[in-house]
Amino acid sequence: GLRGLIPPAHLTMEQQLHKIMATVRSYEDDDLGKHAFLQDLNDRNATLFHRVLVRHMEELAPIVYTPTVGRACQLFAASYRRPRGMYFTSEDVGHMSAMAANWPAKD
Repeated sequence: GLRGLIPPAHLTMEQQLHKIMATVRSYEDDDLGKHAFLQDLNDRNATLFHRVLVRHMEELAPIVYTPTVGRACQLFAASYRRPRGMYFTSEDVGHMSAMAANWPAKD
């Protein structure tokens, strides 16, 4: 069963949006912290992540896009948490099929 594996209370989408934005805003002037929090949200719940972005695009666009994403890229090695997608370089030309076969999902 699911008992103990999911939260004991059900929150509506509106309640979840409110909680997420309260957390984002608690970072105040720490745009990299906001960016990391939203990336973690995307890892956990892509639907909620995108709903938050759509609802608060004007406020969050600078966090998930430029200029914050540029700074996050500069600090990528220090903030790397887990792989997101695949990584290809110009040296991989001719090896794409073999590399794609390394992807863990079969879909």
